[in-house]
Amino acid sequence: MAVEKKVKSEKDLANEKSERILQGVSLWCSFYRSNPQRFVKDYLNITLKLFQKFLIFAMMHHNHFMFWAARSIGKTWLTSLFCVVRCILFPKTKICVASGTRTQANEVLSKIVDDFMKNYGWGSDNLRREIVYASVGANKAEIHFANGSWIKVVTASDSGRGKK
Repeated sequence: MAVEKKVKSEKDLANEKSERILQGVSLWCSFYRSNPQRFVKDYLNITLKLFQKFLIFAMMHHNHFMFWAARSIGKTWLTSLFCVVRCILFPKTKICVASGTRTQANEVLSKIVDDFMKNYGWGSDNLRREIVYASVGANKAEIHFANGSWIKVVTASDSGRGKK
């Protein structure tokens, strides 16, 4: 008795392959959303200290978070890193950085452009592929990601209210 094999068309094979890839992306995305400290190491090639891993995890998993720390511990750096991780892992994320002065708020975006996009080897290459537009200037400071996420800077004053 001969068993007939069903021959799949090129289109069916391509659809199956696409489906498997999307399932894999979905699994990795959910893993990295649950473990953002691993995403930082695996995708951005940034090695964090233990306390930074705890802070990044807490930032991602809690609606309210306060990072109250001494000078020179890296508050702006870690906040910038959180913004990048959030924008990559959650498409169409909109982050508005507000500060008393525009220069201070621009520091968050400067860390992304001047540090993360240049100093972490292949992790910087990955980040450069994610970012489609970056401008850090006195009048306009924003970063746009390929997945529709963006980070913008406003001054925390009455004129900065309602910015999009």
